Amino acid sequence: MRNYLIKFPVLKQFIKFCVVGGIAALINFGVLYSFTEWLGIWYLTSAILGFLISVVFNFSANKFWTFRNSLKGKDAFGQMGKFSIVMLTGLTINTLIIYGLTEHFLLDYRLSWLFATGVVTFWNFIFNRLWTFKKNF
Repeated sequence: MRNYLIKFPVLKQFIKFCVVGGIAALINFGVLYSFTEWLGIWYLTSAILGFLISVVFNFSANKFWTFRNSLKGKDAFGQMGKFSIVMLTGLTINTLIIYGLTEHFLLDYRLSWLFATGVVTFWNFIFNRLWTFKKNF
């Protein structure tokens, strides 16, 4: 397996991205579930808050671990702007999928969230790899 990952560094990067995303998803879902079930907040509001809270961890871990990016200062601030655009677009896609599956297809909001998270994972990886943390060769 190690040789395979050496041959295909993008696969290794995607696996790291998924680990970071998995942890961020746990943070996200924890907020979603807690706010909805325990605090009585509407599930879409909870989903948005969970998504936004998990972004802080997600940016830091992906910048330094997944993409091994060392830009600092003004350049890092620009990356945060790009990351925010990718994440806000992902949030929009995520929210639309959750709403559509829950309200129109009558799926449980947790199942809708799971499906939406899978779709948005690929969106986020592609755009963060090719745009936010792009290496200039």
